[in-house]
Amino acid sequence: MPHKKCPKQHTKRQTKTKFKEFENILEIRHKNLLEILDSRNGNIKDLHSSALKDDSDLAVAHIQGQLDCLIIEKYALELQEVESSLQKIADGTYGICEMCDDEISTDRLRAKPHARYCIDCREVYEKSQRVAKNDKANDDKATKSVAKSW
Repeated sequence: MPHKKCPKQHTKRQTKTKFKEFENILEIRHKNLLEILDSRNGNIKDLHSSALKDDSDLAVAHIQGQLDCLIIEKYALELQEVESSLQKIADGTYGICEMCDDEISTDRLRAKPHARYCIDCREVYEKSQRVAKNDKANDDKATKSVAKSW
């Protein structure tokens, strides 16, 4: 069985001093995300408790509810990434690419403090996501085509 590559580690002291700037940014973002999620969840609760008078009110409430759910999903994912980055700072693994184990550039971390990948690996990741999405779209088209022929 092949040995799994261990991620690089900084000493905790190196990490705390080197990445204090990012730790502060991540903690502020973490707080903001919790506030946004709380607000959006409140919006959904308000929609459920509101007295809808007609079909147009119901349609607007439905669309607003769907929009809030999508926004909550997006921010919840970012919250997980921020929490993971804060844990990496504590563990001494912050700033290490999850794909190639090289250091993520400071410029990249300034642009996205919760980055999981270096620029090169991020491009590879995004390309693989596009290919997977296109493959799924092609599979869906083929399935519909077969279904129509039945």
